[in-house]
Amino acid sequence: MLYGLTGWHVMVVLSFWIVPFVLWLIALVQIAKSKAAAGPVVAWVVLVTLIPLVGAIVWFAIGRRSLRESGPGDRVVG
Repeated sequence: MLYGLTGWHVMVVLSFWIVPFVLWLIALVQIAKSKAAAGPVVAWVVLVTLIPLVGAIVWFAIGRRSLRESGPGDRVVG
């Protein structure tokens, strides 16, 4: 099935480009949908954008919990 150059190219593209891109995109969507204050949201967007794969992994590991703990009552309404 995966033989020759075509098979290896598919595996490389899927493992090194598509999967990190999907993780990055899901992390950005979750950050944008969070109801936290603007400061932490901007910080997470910058982190996930500047260091895409590592930032997304850190977001999934600790970021969702940290923004959820801040709660919507902490938001500054301008």
